[in-house]
Amino acid sequence: MRFGGHETFPVREGWLHKGLTLIEDKEDAFSDPYVADTLGVGRNMAKSIRHWLIATGLAKTQPGQKGKKSKVLVPTDLGKLILKHDRYFLQIGTWIALHINLVNNPDEAQSWHWFFSRYSAQRFDRIACSEALKRHLDASQQRSPVLRTLQRDVACLLSTYAVPVPNEHADPEDASDSPFRRLGLLTYFRDSHMYRRNELDVATIPVEMLGYALCVNGALKEGGLPLREACFIEGGLGRCLQLGLDAFIDVVEQAEAELSEGTVRVISSAGERKLHVAALPPIEWLEAYYHRTQAQVVAA
Repeated sequence: MRFGGHETFPVREGWLHKGLTLIEDKEDAFSDPYVADTLGVGRNMAKSIRHWLIATGLAKTQPGQKGKKSKVLVPTDLGKLILKHDRYFLQIGTWIALHINLVNNPDEAQSWHWFFSRYSAQRFDRIACSEALKRHLDASQQRSPVLRTLQRDVACLLSTYAVPVPNEHADPEDASDSPFRRLGLLTYFRDSHMYRRNELDVATIPVEMLGYALCVNGALKEGGLPLREACFIEGGLGRCLQLGLDAFIDVVEQAEAELSEGTVRVISSAGERKLHVAALPPIEWLEAYYHRTQAQVVAA
């Protein structure tokens, strides 16, 4: 369980592309004392980029050639797939998949896991959110850092997703905004300093993300999942994207219609509708998304 590896910096535009392409070419790049200069960022920002590469599942550490104590950072299979199909991180499906990974990675992003899986407040301020996280950790008897550390972590999380209203950033080239704001999951009202959760527009959700989320969190059952359980299960698509049951069912029905026959099915049994999803490796779900979107571009 980790707090603060991001050095208080949310992911910024271009960071994951820069970091991933850097370790694609040079595994020990982040061991270089001048890596920040190579990335064109400050020293703490370079540490943040390294953290986000690991937390989102794009990279992993492994022993280097200099012995067991030396560690290098290398792209995961997910990182390699994105380098191949969406090197510049332009597609919404890429960001949804990375968001799902964060929510399902309590070891590196505990606050993310708690906020999207456990915290239910629809409107709140930053202080209330931080205090709720502290109470959760205390109640679960987990080792809890001091409140100030949690406040910084929550501030980073909220800044990652919240779109400020009114938006004072008129420059579309401003790279300080987090690309995760494209998901529209939070709104920050400047006047009242309050945050509001938003349900993601179903029309923007790639149907493959339904299977991706359920396979990432390992929630699939041989006999299927009741639709309500599938919607609200921790780390699933409904929780990650803050969907109500009706919206979740819309995604399921779209997936049934658009994906290969049998990949996603809803079967009624004993008066209960259960969701059956093919138990594919998560990376295969994301690859299927890229192939479908590329086919649509060719067809157009």
